Amino acid sequence: MRPPGPTTGALLLALLLPLAGCSSSRPPRRDDVAPPFVFRSLDLRQQTPLGQPSWELSSTEARYDLRRRLAQASDLKGLIYSRGKPLYRLQADSGTVVRDGEAILLEGNLRVQRLAEPTVLITASRARWLPRRQLLLVDRHPEALDQRNRLRSERARFLLNEDRLILSGNPRMERWEQRQDPVVQRTRPPAPIAIEAVQVSWRPGSGELLANGPISGQRRAPGRPASQSPQKLSADSLEGNTISQVFTLKGSVRFDDGGSGDRFNGRDVRLAAASSEASSIEPFGFRRGDVQVSGRGLKVDGRNHWLRIDTACRVERPGERLEAGRCGWNWETNAIEADGGVLLQRRAQAQTTRGQSLSGSLGEEGNLRISAPGSRVVSRFRPPPARQP
Repeated sequence: MRPPGPTTGALLLALLLPLAGCSSSRPPRRDDVAPPFVFRSLDLRQQTPLGQPSWELSSTEARYDLRRRLAQASDLKGLIYSRGKPLYRLQADSGTVVRDGEAILLEGNLRVQRLAEPTVLITASRARWLPRRQLLLVDRHPEALDQRNRLRSERARFLLNEDRLILSGNPRMERWEQRQDPVVQRTRPPAPIAIEAVQVSWRPGSGELLANGPISGQRRAPGRPASQSPQKLSADSLEGNTISQVFTLKGSVRFDDGGSGDRFNGRDVRLAAASSEASSIEPFGFRRGDVQVSGRGLKVDGRNHWLRIDTACRVERPGERLEAGRCGWNWETNAIEADGGVLLQRRAQAQTTRGQSLSGSLGEEGNLRISAPGSRVVSRFRPPPARQP
């Protein structure tokens, strides 16, 4: 980025010319300090090497120190451009402009609003703007808000030329199901979903998100009292997109529901938040009550309460076990579907049943009721020993 453009230079030159006609009865001394000028307004602009606007900054009142080339301004407002069009609107209660825009310290109610879709609002209480490097360094209370998400941390770097926000220092991401205007509705109820990471990189324009872990998250299940333990989630890292609402939990993934007792262990789980779906091609294990489910290749349909396994399906509960090439389980109705080398074993009477395609449900008494329409089923069992007369 080049030094301040002709508008800034003309402004300073116009202020200095009247002083050239004044002479002093004595030569100036080195220890003389020129008093700061008080302007009615401050107007700084910068262009790209191609002549397109890069940024502009204005203030209703400013004090300029000629010797230090430093301006102290209040009620700062500005625009940051991308490819000649305004992309972000910036404002702060006060600021200090160093060397005519080489660095700008912004303080008090800092707001950076994205003008193009998707709408994003970034707030802080202090930041240092380096226009030449197209960098905004935030060291006090950075917060970014869009229609569904809020990102917070202790520090942040906003790479303006990449439209990328990097949060560090205990970054936290909160998520709501309902859309809300980030500019108008900044006050929101407690978020049902919160995720903490080591560092978060987010591109507000494209929605691209990368969170370096370890990752830990909590979710308040709908309809549960606040006093009940939340659902807990952990992973090695998280990547995804806040616009498409598709995320992937990378590495080792663990889910623990303190309210229902559900537990899940797996790897590389893809979550589609908008459709309440999850999937993984890796081995996994899941437990609900006394039912344990394991296999490889997981698909979860949250809206219809179905869990499907592509390979090496295994369902166990006290006294019985079901194995199959593929299977599905509805955790609301307890319906089960299985096909491909089905094996059902019951401890009672040492019963073993084999078939190609079976369907049924988990019985209320802890038994599996199985049928096999159109398929041959082979069952073997050992009758109980006869009672002695």
